[in-house]
Amino acid sequence: MLALDFLPISVATLLPASAVGLDLFQREKDSGRFVLYRGATYPLTLDDLDRLRDRGNHLLYIEKDSGPRYQSYLRRLLNADLASSNITPQLQVGALNEVVLDSLRSAFGNRDMNEAVATVSQLGALTADIIMRDEFAASDMFRVLHHDYATFTHSTNVAFYSAMLAAGLGYSSEEVEQITTGGLLHDLGKLDIDDRILSKPDKLDDWEFRQVKRHPGLGFRKLAHRTDLSEGQLLMVYQHHERMDGHGYPVGCVGSEIHPWAKICAVVDVFEALTSQRPYRKPLSRHKALEILEREGSASFDPEVLECWKSIILSA
Repeated sequence: MLALDFLPISVATLLPASAVGLDLFQREKDSGRFVLYRGATYPLTLDDLDRLRDRGNHLLYIEKDSGPRYQSYLRRLLNADLASSNITPQLQVGALNEVVLDSLRSAFGNRDMNEAVATVSQLGALTADIIMRDEFAASDMFRVLHHDYATFTHSTNVAFYSAMLAAGLGYSSEEVEQITTGGLLHDLGKLDIDDRILSKPDKLDDWEFRQVKRHPGLGFRKLAHRTDLSEGQLLMVYQHHERMDGHGYPVGCVGSEIHPWAKICAVVDVFEALTSQRPYRKPLSRHKALEILEREGSASFDPEVLECWKSIILSA
């Protein structure tokens, strides 16, 4: 079978001592062939999962037509009561990541903006509920995120980081929910940018960079007429590339002209870009990315927001 016939799934979402109900495959490094690892009715053990992680195997694969059943399994994990089950917070965070990614792809795939906004609002509420729990740990989130170069992966990670940062800054649960939704929408305008530009393996020329710089305005114009999004969410879309010294875009706002939620998005948007795979470079470590943010300092980022993000990274 071809690679197109399979979907990758995160090992971090697999519940030990329970049959997932799906055939699980491994991909051989040399041949690229997919070989059966566990049958649908054969439970995984903690030792199985530990051995996979020790060998650096963070992904298994399922047949493509099993995707809906996998999503149903993930949603059961998200709805489970942690106190009365053997589901760990990390497992639930892993399930959250996969559900948000899949839902984001589906929501924007048909270009129905009403459906997309309704979906991301639900995802924002779900994410905020998990991140605001006492048992949530940032380290659990960092372990399960994907870091491939894809718009929906980037938006998912930025949304999670925005939620974590907003919680660290003391925002309420309702505000964290709205900020998460804003993070999911922040790069909406990139859907109207030619993918050949977004995925170009070389440095962009001046014309291509001007095209990319249009995305905050494009996204804002798609959403500005809506009454179901707040001013803060809209400005996360419009202002996440603004900088404190006025050297950002699309307007060149300075300091207090930038919405506080956009300042949150600005920090984590750059951090996520630095720590993810790009066509032209490998991902940086979290600590190296933090060094770069600190070098930019107050010229680019709100000092309180950057300091809070630093404390989250260093404690994870």
